[in-house]
Amino acid sequence: MVKKSDLVLPSSNGFTFVLSSFGLFVIAALLEIGGGYLVWLWLRERKTLTYGLIGGIVLFVYGIIPTLQPSNFGRVYAAYGGIFVVMAIIWGLIIDKKRPDRFEIIGGGIVLIGALIIFYAPR
Repeated sequence: MVKKSDLVLPSSNGFTFVLSSFGLFVIAALLEIGGGYLVWLWLRERKTLTYGLIGGIVLFVYGIIPTLQPSNFGRVYAAYGGIFVVMAIIWGLIIDKKRPDRFEIIGGGIVLIGALIIFYAPR
């Protein structure tokens, strides 16, 4: 029986696998942060309800993306957490125009290394 993840990601643990799975992590992070940002704008910046509704839809789509990863729930979400932290720092830099301080950069690097070990270490 073919698993859904086999249709999305290459079955080997080579470069193509790493690139594909990392891409899914980045897409998930952009959807989660983007959807959350739209809800934030609706509630905190008093934008229209449309922002909140679109944000909710984007967050729903985000929830689907991790199911395409070829590992168990705990490992996928643990690794994703590190990617999310780094992407949130980048989002803040690009969208909010807030330059990260040295502690955010150091912390982001630490969690990124942890995420890579959790998901890509040979087993």
